Amino acid sequence: MAFSEFECWSESGQLDCVAVFRPAALDVTSAEEAAAVGFMRPVTRSEAEDAFGRLRDTLTRLGCQTIDLWELLPERERAVSDTTVNRVFVRDTAAVLGRQLVTGTAAFPVRLAEFDVAHRALSQLQPELSSDEVATSARIEFGDVFVLDAERLLVNVGLRSDARALQPFLELAWRSGFREAAVVRIPESLGIIHLDLAFNVLGPRAVVARAFLRHTPIQVFAQGVAPHWEPFDGYFAQRGRRVIPFEPKGESGFMSNFIYVGPDLILASESASVALRPLAKEAGIEVASVDIEALERGNGSVRCLTMPLRRRAV
Repeated sequence: MAFSEFECWSESGQLDCVAVFRPAALDVTSAEEAAAVGFMRPVTRSEAEDAFGRLRDTLTRLGCQTIDLWELLPERERAVSDTTVNRVFVRDTAAVLGRQLVTGTAAFPVRLAEFDVAHRALSQLQPELSSDEVATSARIEFGDVFVLDAERLLVNVGLRSDARALQPFLELAWRSGFREAAVVRIPESLGIIHLDLAFNVLGPRAVVARAFLRHTPIQVFAQGVAPHWEPFDGYFAQRGRRVIPFEPKGESGFMSNFIYVGPDLILASESASVALRPLAKEAGIEVASVDIEALERGNGSVRCLTMPLRRRAV
């Protein structure tokens, strides 16, 4: 896929192509190792590769092309990349906002090398760019960013995305063609590392959100206008979306970490799908599922594992 084909104006657009990153070449063998890299439990390379294969096969079956960034790396980069077990969670490293590829900044030191290598792999999709097309960077991890529609972004500033980077990110959003940015601030005391572990867009008419978010007003920014505050649920209601609250329980902890494939279809993990289906049904959305339990031990699920490069308007 050429850079000129990158385009994402809505989380609820038809998903045509995503970047993924195969699991690293190392096992995570102990609770100590898991804690060091931010995983919840140990996982072997073989288990992770099997789950990754199932994810790619499922996406292909649903009509979505997958590009493995590992295949774009020169040999000298692969040795380092093969030791970075978080690389599989490619979502955090960059995003396509409108037609602009924006690279992120790792807030977790273990992921610094991984982000740099992912960005170099993405650069292989951008040959011969003009000076005004070169990828822009932000001090954001993109698990904290949602493209709500062609005019609006939603961003969380919290554990992994620096509040001091908000103004530069807003300026980037305006340059990318967006007119509004809604900012939420998840309390760091909750330990929720990214917004997509508490929120997601459930198609064009609804969102799902952890119940506590109704207590976190949204600050709304628009270019050239003073920011103002709106209630969380009211913000979405005013813009034609219903908020469906949820609380994860047991193995359904990744209920909000799905990806909209379209039309009226999302892809979630098997562990999340049972609890998610009744909520999705309220919005007229079907749920496809895939067994990626081994990858979820790394503290991420389907959304974390995919970086949309192209979505079609529906």
